Amino acid sequence: MNGLEPLMTVHAGTGAFRAITPDLLAEIYLAPRPQGIDLNSVLADAAFPWSASMIVAPVETATAVSTALRSLAVATHGLRPGEVGLDALDRDSRLYKHLAALCDLWRQAPAALPEDLQVYAHVLSCAAEDALEPLPLVVGDPCTFASPLEGRLHAQLLDHHGLASEEFRGEWAARCAPLLIGAAEGTSLWRAQQGLTGAFIPSGPLDDTMAFFALRDEAEEADFAAARAQRMIDQNVSPEDIGLLVPNEVGYFAQLRRAFANVGIPLSGLPTQPSRRDIAGETLLQLLLCFQAPAPAMALASLYISPLLPWPAETGLQLSREVMKGRFEPFAARSLTGRPQRFYKLVRSNIEQSPLGVLQALEQAAQLLTDVTELREDVAAFRSKLGTMRAQLAQSRSLDWAALYRVATPTTPKPSPSEAFVEGVSVFTEATMPWRPARHLIAMGMSGNRWPRAVSASPLFLDGELQLLHEKTGLRVETRGDALARRLEKLRRQLLCASGSVTLLRPVFAPNGSRQAPAAALSLVARTVGNGDKGTEGAEVLIHDLRALPRDRWPFEHRVVVASMDALTSAVPDDGVLRLGHDLLRRRLLDDGRMRPQSPSRLETLMVSPLAWSLSVFGAEPVTWAPDGLNVMVAGTIAHDVLEFLFPKDVALPDHDQIEAEVPELLASAIRKYAPFLQRSIWAVEREGLLRDIRTAAHAWRNTLAGLDARVIDNEIGLQGEALGILLRGRADCLLQLADGSLLVVDHKKSGTPKRRARLEAGWDLQLGLYREMLKRPEKTGEVLEAALAGNPKIGVAYHLINDQGVLLEGLEPPAGVVTVVDGEISAQAMDLLIKRLAEVEAGMIGLNSEDDRKFFEKTANLAPYALDASPIVSRFMMPGTETDDSMEDIDD
Repeated sequence: MNGLEPLMTVHAGTGAFRAITPDLLAEIYLAPRPQGIDLNSVLADAAFPWSASMIVAPVETATAVSTALRSLAVATHGLRPGEVGLDALDRDSRLYKHLAALCDLWRQAPAALPEDLQVYAHVLSCAAEDALEPLPLVVGDPCTFASPLEGRLHAQLLDHHGLASEEFRGEWAARCAPLLIGAAEGTSLWRAQQGLTGAFIPSGPLDDTMAFFALRDEAEEADFAAARAQRMIDQNVSPEDIGLLVPNEVGYFAQLRRAFANVGIPLSGLPTQPSRRDIAGETLLQLLLCFQAPAPAMALASLYISPLLPWPAETGLQLSREVMKGRFEPFAARSLTGRPQRFYKLVRSNIEQSPLGVLQALEQAAQLLTDVTELREDVAAFRSKLGTMRAQLAQSRSLDWAALYRVATPTTPKPSPSEAFVEGVSVFTEATMPWRPARHLIAMGMSGNRWPRAVSASPLFLDGELQLLHEKTGLRVETRGDALARRLEKLRRQLLCASGSVTLLRPVFAPNGSRQAPAAALSLVARTVGNGDKGTEGAEVLIHDLRALPRDRWPFEHRVVVASMDALTSAVPDDGVLRLGHDLLRRRLLDDGRMRPQSPSRLETLMVSPLAWSLSVFGAEPVTWAPDGLNVMVAGTIAHDVLEFLFPKDVALPDHDQIEAEVPELLASAIRKYAPFLQRSIWAVEREGLLRDIRTAAHAWRNTLAGLDARVIDNEIGLQGEALGILLRGRADCLLQLADGSLLVVDHKKSGTPKRRARLEAGWDLQLGLYREMLKRPEKTGEVLEAALAGNPKIGVAYHLINDQGVLLEGLEPPAGVVTVVDGEISAQAMDLLIKRLAEVEAGMIGLNSEDDRKFFEKTANLAPYALDASPIVSRFMMPGTETDDSMEDIDD
């Protein structure tokens, strides 16, 4: 509810104070069990203005409507939709339509109200004699922030039960008073407490009642708080005089438990974390997502690592890593047998998209889950959820995936409050008011969207519309401004519990590693700190980075570990070269003892970033978990596949009508193989774009082949050879043979001509140069390639640029006007740098990148340096840049 002060009663027999909660009211007034409702089904009715939104975003729309209905309901006095007067509003306005729809929903489905409001509605309809026991109130007036509904409920309970005796009311007032006294007048803390919500308080210099510190993250905050508490206890401060004000986030609870356990200080009131997560719900939800073909990559990866699946954790991890790398048929799946193999085939099969088909697949999956003893409870929970789903599927004629997801959605157990005790450091969360005063308060998490939490905008009502509603009808629905004012006042009262000092901690980084801005409360507090003639201080000036302070100014005891006398190697060598002393090219060998072959893409990585290449050699490449998306790599793979099957080897060129007819079907097939997510309706625009680009490129490529008088002698042809002292291995998209017997190696690229041509003319194209080298000294050639190379033909290389249908060719003299011929050494610069890199890694040396490298490769070499983004380690260990890049400009010397 909106009030900051809970309704309190006193037990007539024991004299114990207790909060009047919905559960207590339901028990005393014998409220019927709150009705449940499938709100999604109700809102899908075309009569509601949100029915179209329900099709696109059912969960989000239902949540928005439910929130708006609650806000409207608590603005009434009697929880009756008839109290909402609409006659004074413009019937054509957005405000009228939304209010009318909410009232219709309220009348048609009273169960759409949240459960606590259903209890309040029952209490408001009861007489005094309906109560099973007295609930005398200890406060005569409702909280100033109470909603109209809370005010009416307070009046109703006061009428039914009256006030507690003066003795009890005095005792309760005495308990609450210390929580609102605050610090001594004139101190910095007093000015902050009084002026936080905008009251005019003259600013003054900062004294020792307030301190501001910046820490790295929530883990370091917890360590700071524990060390600070230990220091105060050593100075004879009782633990119960110390309080912690923390965000209502599970991460903080876990870190505080760890940090305070390490120093042996008990915490009073720290919420208890749930011991287990809902593995059954997680597994069932991911399974449903995978059954609703096409399966999203992240859903498959998440399912594969579920503990309930019938394979070891290592197998699940390998499967998930391969899927997130784009391999929907992972190599690790080939070794599965028995139950694991049957489960894998079930997940990757085409499930019949009907209630019966999905039910049968779920039943099979339930029988194939793990039989590990420790997970029997979770498997039983899975089958229990499946039982609920079974009844739903058996009665359905069509698949309602949203309804199935609601059954499967894993529960998120919230931390439960623990009992407070006297001899411990108090923990106060942002959601509640402090339950006892503290001399010293440590407020944590003063960054980002906290203190106060930002108020999200309502999709149904603008603040201006709610103000108009108040002016026209007198109904006051809480606006964003009202909610923000209430949250600021709550924060002020939370800080009022401290009488001696407050230490404000600002974590610079969020748990995901992103940098956070200071919380708004820090700027509000900073307004009360004066700086002589300069006026008030800024928050950033007041916050001290703990690491930047001398250790004698740290607010706790510390000790310094004596450094070892052994010589330590610098983390980053001054010359930017890591010396491992081992030949990295021969770290992994073939069965015959030779080094494993390198692919052109890996060698380009080596050319751009030896460190990124080395990480791949050691298997330390990061695997990014991200939603499915259409990027240049995926689009290129799809385009390659279409062109391969549209122009097969040793077959006459298709005519243009045939291209028009076959491209859509071939595109659909390629999407099923390489990017099944593109089959979904939300990717329709991208599919049409791909179809248009590939169809146009196919027509142009057909004309190019005819103009060259070339025939396709193979597609996706494997090449292997030796060059630069190493073995090479690659796969060319297309191998053509011209009328004079010369060969042309073609690589299709989903890109445009200008940038690629600039790279070729600058001599920085590595891929085509390596293809030519492999064909000059081939190894393990197949029949097709062996026959083509038999006459020692001339070999040309070319790029086919799909985006603008350009063809860039080097090494042959084709008929004029058919393709663009690039003269010169297209790979000279790239080869020179690669030779240098190969010599370094063969000697066990890894050259770190410079901060100038990205600019060099993009501007001078005209290539996209993907290797610089292959791992955060590459950017973390870059050497400082210089105005001129000597390492690159002088490689020819």
